[in-house]
Amino acid sequence: MLLASDGLTTTLLEALAGERLRLHRIAQGRTSADTAGPAVPALLRTDGHATVLVRHSALLRPEGAALSANHVVARAGPDLPADIAACLTGDTVPLGPALSAAGAGHRRTVLDVGRRSWGPRPACYKTYLIWHGNEPLALVHELFHPDLVPPCRPDRSRSPDG
Repeated sequence: MLLASDGLTTTLLEALAGERLRLHRIAQGRTSADTAGPAVPALLRTDGHATVLVRHSALLRPEGAALSANHVVARAGPDLPADIAACLTGDTVPLGPALSAAGAGHRRTVLDVGRRSWGPRPACYKTYLIWHGNEPLALVHELFHPDLVPPCRPDRSRSPDG
């Protein structure tokens, strides 16, 4: 459900963890869209030379254990409303809840799900676009701790009876 959902990631993680999670900002800076990744300009509908915000963060249990590692590349610039920019750069509230609290009408489009490494272990990830109105706002990649979201084996198929 977490991987297929196009929203409420923080809410679903908190339900799985059974506790409120907190945001930990690891790094944040600005770069050109084309430096952030070859697909970034097209996905964010921006010029390759446009400035984007790049942010690395984690959602942590209260005692500090990370349950997700997040990489966000977001539009930045003078045309971005100040309350939306504050959601992207804040260091206390996760992005989805921050956007909701700001009254921003946003939706998500899931682009990819799969498996990557969490240290030496396989883990699930989800990549999606967050939209603000009709414009893409941010490209988000979330990697989930395998103890919370166990990855399926890649050769395992689902049968009709489970």
